Amino acid sequence: MYIKFLLPFFIVFVGYLNAQSTSNSPFSSYGLGEKGSFENAAFIGIGNCTVTYFDSTVLNLYNPATYNTLAKGQPLFSIGLTSKMSFYEQNGVKDSRGNATLEHFAMAFTLKKHFGLAFGLKPFTRKGYNLTETIAAGTDSLKYTYIGKGGTNQVFIGLSSNLVKTKNTILSVGTNISYLFGYSTNERRSQLSDDEIYGGVAWNTIRANTFYYELGAYFSQTMRENHHFTLAAAIEPAQDLKVTQDDYLFYGVIGDPTKYDTLYASAGQKGTIHLPTTSTLGFNYNFWFEKKLKNNSIRNSEIAVHINYSTTDWTKFTNSFNSSFSYYATTKLNFGIQYTPERKFMDKSSNGSFLKNVRYRAGYYQYTLPYIFNGEQVQDKGITLGFGLPIPAGQSLSCINIGFSAGKRDTPAATSFNEKYIGLNLGIILAPSVFDRWFGKRKLD
Repeated sequence: MYIKFLLPFFIVFVGYLNAQSTSNSPFSSYGLGEKGSFENAAFIGIGNCTVTYFDSTVLNLYNPATYNTLAKGQPLFSIGLTSKMSFYEQNGVKDSRGNATLEHFAMAFTLKKHFGLAFGLKPFTRKGYNLTETIAAGTDSLKYTYIGKGGTNQVFIGLSSNLVKTKNTILSVGTNISYLFGYSTNERRSQLSDDEIYGGVAWNTIRANTFYYELGAYFSQTMRENHHFTLAAAIEPAQDLKVTQDDYLFYGVIGDPTKYDTLYASAGQKGTIHLPTTSTLGFNYNFWFEKKLKNNSIRNSEIAVHINYSTTDWTKFTNSFNSSFSYYATTKLNFGIQYTPERKFMDKSSNGSFLKNVRYRAGYYQYTLPYIFNGEQVQDKGITLGFGLPIPAGQSLSCINIGFSAGKRDTPAATSFNEKYIGLNLGIILAPSVFDRWFGKRKLD
């Protein structure tokens, strides 16, 4: 049933990612674009803490060591959608842009007692911008238009395994192996301001067709019956991406490639882009407690706190086609909290209202970005809210996750280019019911 529904959706997803611009930020003009997949609805709610959040109702693609935490015989099909509205301002000039796109498509399930397997598709980098600049030239002026589009995606398969698993202690490791594909195009148009038809066009496209891998691990310990903590780590080791560059210079009717005259062409140049190591460490503490209700039933509530810290030394980024880029090291700090009034919602669904089974989330994040504006490094700060809504049908682990974010990108400079944004993320998790478990041995009566 699920395969018949998801297979055509997967095909549409691949086509959509290749056809749509998935970014509207001028910051994506650098390199291949903004690196990283879009925010996941479940994680953005807790401040985008990624490596420490996992359970049987959430598929965590950010830490491949977590795939074996899913319930036995209950695979998860995960689909993510994301939207963002940005408001830009510099020196009194304002603009606004919005976009919406699919965030990921994946499936995961456990194997035997100690293994988990996942596979799917998600974005890797994204590019999308449109900027205009006018420069005086004698009695006339030159108009430059900068346009960027495209992005790279990754088809991945991941495997996790427990190294240690006892009643109170778990140590697990995992890896994602990906194939990256896609393109990133930077276009510059130049024309005299009094000539809206003809001009020059410089066109640069980089295509990626290469492999990539990620590693993850976590250590989980139950200290007492209702106290639990997790230490987790994820690393994307430094890697060289094999890419191909096409360079063109045209003259003709702006915006109509069929009427371009080629002045210069250099296609099929082979090269590499070196991505530095990205390391993420995380800590999670869970505390659950019981409350006796008037009908003598017991409610099991839970509070979970998450902290993540990530670093990337972007000064080690290199592009064999262009050495003029200058990036800076970055850090990320994420904080989130989740409250679940009834953590055993499948056992207690008949004893409580729907709102008692919802997972309530809130968070904060603070990033430094690898870009410099007016001598200052760009900062990204924001707050988040989120909700995990179980689907009370067939006693399955299916759920809907909703995440909201509001933030700002800028520098301390008074004349800085700044971006204020709001985001809405939606995640859909589909799982078979407890009466339709996978991989179970069938018995005849």
